[in-house]
This record gives sequence, structure tokens and C-alpha cells, in this order.
Amino acid sequence: MLGVFLVHLVAVLFAFIVVVLIAAGTSGNTAFLKDPAAMNQLMQQNLGVVTGGEQFLFVLAVLLAVGLRLACPPGTLASPWDRLLNRLGRVGPGASHLAVLVAVVVPVSLACGQLFLVVDRAWRHLVESIPGLPEVQSVQEVNVIGALAEDLSLGGLVFVLAVLPAIGEELVFRGVIGRGLVARFGVVPGVLVTSMLFALVHVHPAHALSVFPLGVLLHVLYLSSRSILAPILLHFLINGWAAVVTKLGEQMGLGTLEATQVVPWPVLLTAVMASVCALVFFWRSRIEFQLADGRWWWPAYRSVECPHEAATTRRLSPPRSLVAAVCMSLLAFYLTVGLEMSRQVVEGQ
Repeated sequence: MLGVFLVHLVAVLFAFIVVVLIAAGTSGNTAFLKDPAAMNQLMQQNLGVVTGGEQFLFVLAVLLAVGLRLACPPGTLASPWDRLLNRLGRVGPGASHLAVLVAVVVPVSLACGQLFLVVDRAWRHLVESIPGLPEVQSVQEVNVIGALAEDLSLGGLVFVLAVLPAIGEELVFRGVIGRGLVARFGVVPGVLVTSMLFALVHVHPAHALSVFPLGVLLHVLYLSSRSILAPILLHFLINGWAAVVTKLGEQMGLGTLEATQVVPWPVLLTAVMASVCALVFFWRSRIEFQLADGRWWWPAYRSVECPHEAATTRRLSPPRSLVAAVCMSLLAFYLTVGLEMSRQVVEGQ
């Protein structure tokens, strides 16, 4: 965790220094270097470049650190690349996991966004009621996202907010930190502690609490699919959806739509139900391995690794009642959203 914060800090400083050097070199004027207001203005004008550069450097550092951590320690696999893939999870997500993964993006995003809204309002009230509490609104990611939406195109916004964080954060928290914590403390404590650490790096209390459930879902999906690609994809889709919604709100002059509007309770209730059902479905349809003699392969601790001996990949069959619950909750959510949108259109006319 200290390494994550340190890399982010060094990366943002390096990216900003590059921007300053370019600005000084192109203008031939270095007087602004002694003016804090001018430096702050330069930062705001190049927020997209600084944020994108910081995220890119973070991903490069993560790729190096994760590669050294998981590929270099000796193992039964001779190739470092094979050891890295096996320890990260080389099994591809199945069709059923992919279908539920894609379908649950919007309800999970909405549920987490509404949790953020509630906690943010409570935090603001707490800051006003108790003098001396730190005011951290300036580092709130929603504010940064809004500023980035004004500075970047939709493609640039998706790359900075969705592609890079999905790769970097999933490799760190699910691939390395989560792997170690689950091995030491078991599935439930390991997933909860990893998700708590994942939430803490988002700094602002409201944002941290709102992404904690997402961290749990990502980790359960990771262990169930035995593929690092599955949580990366879900993380990318959720952040990408937020980027699209934010850009749409900026273009329409409505601000950050998902984080500022309270949704009707039927929509929120069905979103939460769909998210919970998806989480249970992922776990109950997880991948296990069966050895040639018919025995199930159970590692010393729950991990995403494949057995080194010959084994058959088996995807557990979830109860029909659970499959029905997933389908019905997702259908109810999208029908409720459609009805609510229709009602607003009629009232608007």
C-alpha cells in the first residue's frame, strides 16, 4: 500500500515536472516558476496530460513490480512467463461469466454511485458540524473526473479513467496484494481486507466507501473465473461507463450525472438485488479442477493458479433458482429503468 501511494506521488510529480519543462521551453519564460498561482493555473490547464501521464507511469511501475514479484520466484514451471501467467490466472472467463459481467455493469455503477451520494452528503454535514475535520473535497475523484471531462475527448477520458486504472489497480490489488492476503487469512477475510485497501487508495471517505463493494465483487469474480482478465474487464467497463456518463453530463451542462442525482427507490432496489445476485452467481459457478483419477484438486489455499499435473477444468453448475434470480433481477432492473425514463420523458413533454 505504501508502495502504491509512493508510486502515484512520484508519477504525478514527474508528469507535472515534464509539463513545466515543456511550458518553460516553448515560452522561453521561467518567471512563472516562482509564482504559485501561475503554477496552479498551469496544472489546471494541463490536468488531462498530468493525470494521463501519472496513470501511464503507474501502470509501467506496476507491470515491472508484479512481474518481478510473481515471475521471478522459483517454481515448478521453468519459464518466468509461465509462472507469471499461472500466478495471475490464465483461465479465460466463460460465456456465462462474461454475460453476467456485462449485464451487471450499469446496476453496479448505479448502486455504488448512490452509496457515494449518501456518504458524501453525510461527510459534508460532518465537516460542517465538527470544526477541525480535514476538508478533502479538493481531492475527491468526482471533482477531478469533472475537470478531466472538460479537458479531454471521450476517447482520452476512457483511456485515462478506465483503461489504465483497470490494468494497474487489478494487477496490484487482485494479482499481488489480494493473492497474499487470501493465502494468509482465507477467502472471506482476505477479500474484505483487500477491498478495504482498494477503497483506501481512493482517499475521499465517500469515494472509498462507495468502491468497497465493487472491490469485493471484483475479487470474487477474480477467484471464481481464475482469470485476471475478468476483473480487469469489469473494472474497465464500470470506469468506462462513468467516463461516458460524465462526458455526456459535461456536454449537456448537467455536471456528473450519476453522482449528483438521486434515483427512485425501485431502480436502486433492483440495482442492489442484481449486484448481489451476480456476486453469488460468480462464486457458485466458479471454476475448479478435477484430476485424472477423478479427485478434485484443492490447493493449499484458494488461488487462481492451475494445477501442474493433468487436470480437467470444471465450471460448477449454480442452482437453477440462483440463475433465475440473476435473470429476474437484471430484467427487473432494466425494465424499471426503462419505465422511469419513459415517465420522465412524458413529464418533460
